[in-house]
Amino acid sequence: MKLKHYILFATALCAISSCHDSPKQVQPSDNGQQMELSANDTATVQKIVNEYLQLVVDDRADEAVSLLYVLNDDGQVSPISESQREGALQAFTAFDIKGYAIKTFAFHSETDTEVKYALYLKDPLTTSNPPCINGLIKPVRRNGTWYITLANDEGVHQEKQLQNR
Repeated sequence: MKLKHYILFATALCAISSCHDSPKQVQPSDNGQQMELSANDTATVQKIVNEYLQLVVDDRADEAVSLLYVLNDDGQVSPISESQREGALQAFTAFDIKGYAIKTFAFHSETDTEVKYALYLKDPLTTSNPPCINGLIKPVRRNGTWYITLANDEGVHQEKQLQNR
């Protein structure tokens, strides 16, 4: 049963591939909705994402997972469920992560922000084109506070419901 949770979480969270470095990008909204985004918002998101990824690299998975939330149907954020927590812990401890890179930032709205990242399985400073785990998280802003939420089908469904309100 635990292996099934691990495989499901690992599949939903990432895919193993070879990675190529690409610079961070901030993409403008293409849906016509403008989000008021200050330099402070950008710095805050970069800080919490870097903190999260560095905890993963430093084998501090418990602390990294404690930074993960989900976007509820009512538009509020809540800590991830116990089963999601267990799956994330198993995924992060199953691999010896040597480094990370943030691939892209895309700020569209408070509930539509994406950060794509890579977790390297070999040292990216000494290995050309190291294998990595690609991942996606969705920071959301609620009442002026940014949270890292999981990017999954449930979250996407909830986000669409919020946009239709």
